[in-house]
Amino acid sequence: MIGSRLLRRKHAYARLFRMQTDGPSGDVRAVLADLKRFARLPDAPIVRAANGQVDPIASAVLAGRQEVVNRILAHVHIDERAYFNLREETEDDR
Repeated sequence: MIGSRLLRRKHAYARLFRMQTDGPSGDVRAVLADLKRFARLPDAPIVRAANGQVDPIASAVLAGRQEVVNRILAHVHIDERAYFNLREETEDDR
């Protein structure tokens, strides 16, 4: 029962992100690149205030963002190297 539920969830993520055998493309690539930037991956989830001290609340929020992005990656099984090479397109790239 749990295994089939996990398998259905994995397939749902794969359909949503339409992973190609050679990695993400098109809109999938743009969304994953945006999530990477939003979660500040691969940086450590530490946010410093203007005075240089660690802001524990902001750091916890960032850790939560990273956890969500890592969950998505775990379900779609994108190669880590391919993910960390993603970047958002700029107007010059189009």
